[in-house]
Amino acid sequence: MREERRASYHGQPMSVRILSDFDGVWTDQALEARNVKLFLVAEAARLARVAADEAAAHFAAFEAEVMAEPHLHGWAPDGRITAYIDEDPFCEANALARHLETARSPIARRYVDAIGASFPSLSEFGDYCFLTSTAQFRAQHPPALVPRAAQMFASLVEAGAEVVVVSNSSSEKIEGWFRETGVGNGLSHALRVRGSAGKFVLGATDEHLVLAGRRVCVDRPKYRAILAEERPDFVIGDVFSLDLALPHVMRRAGEIAPQLALRRHPHTPRWVLDSRADGAIDLVVEQLDGLVEPVRALARSRR
Repeated sequence: MREERRASYHGQPMSVRILSDFDGVWTDQALEARNVKLFLVAEAARLARVAADEAAAHFAAFEAEVMAEPHLHGWAPDGRITAYIDEDPFCEANALARHLETARSPIARRYVDAIGASFPSLSEFGDYCFLTSTAQFRAQHPPALVPRAAQMFASLVEAGAEVVVVSNSSSEKIEGWFRETGVGNGLSHALRVRGSAGKFVLGATDEHLVLAGRRVCVDRPKYRAILAEERPDFVIGDVFSLDLALPHVMRRAGEIAPQLALRRHPHTPRWVLDSRADGAIDLVVEQLDGLVEPVRALARSRR
């Protein structure tokens, strides 16, 4: 039944389907994430009428507080942590904004009151800073894909893969970056993009798994629907909570059967790496082309 679904793809032999995240797999986000954080500090300083150097010192102290207890902080759009602060530098700005509510110091209260006069919530302020600063960054910088992105994609296709990029980022952004950097040139039959995927959106239940003492939410209905539809052979991502936890749960339940690959970064936390998420992660790779040989082996087994 699974084989029938893959009978052909634009007249080509059955391919190996990779479901890939975008930010952090096709990009290295450190510089852009730092820009988000600097923008948040500058906006908080402006609203609270605090000098820039003072605000920088205040937020350095706030950041030290949250990074001392990373298991308590992260991206929490609805109050529940959807990804932890030490998993992804893009989570840092939202986590800092949320932390202000519980910091209790007079300095933190000054920022909270000033932000509250202009935004309905600190979470919405964090979202505003993220969206505005990333839009500015991308307008000022060329598409910042990892080196050799186009060549790595071509190598995956040559090995027998088709790639479906599933990301919280917009399709327009991803497709534009691919066009500008030549990813998919002449190989568009093997590349699709599903942006605005809502991997971070949590459902109504408390379904979760526990890893290194942390609760990782796995009721992610939008992402689940995509996984069930695509039925990938490989899933690659850089954030366990967002990208790999749900595919692991679905695989354990027999709903899908992908191999799970983590793209490692210098910031990838030990609580994920040391046990490969209690054995959930099959492959740890430095770049996308770490999947070339596994893809080739699977493609050969299907001939």
